[in-house]
Amino acid sequence: MTCMTTKQKFDVEDPEVVLLNNQRYAYRVECPWEGKNGKKLVAFKFCSRKAFEDYQAKTGGNLENPQTEAAESEHISDVEEI
Repeated sequence: MTCMTTKQKFDVEDPEVVLLNNQRYAYRVECPWEGKNGKKLVAFKFCSRKAFEDYQAKTGGNLENPQTEAAESEHISDVEEI
């Protein structure tokens, strides 16, 4: 994954898969470092619907309403600029 704020790359195993507000699927992971003033940074990477369905089946999620709280509360405009 690549942190969009710091442009640093890092490896993750088994990331969370969410449905974004624009109806696209993405992996969502907190970056291993903090932004300014201790702000938590989050990395997103687009993925397929199959990846989302596999994640939901593994975690016991609800496929009828795939919108998660995390995806609803995340906004691209909230990313802190350096």
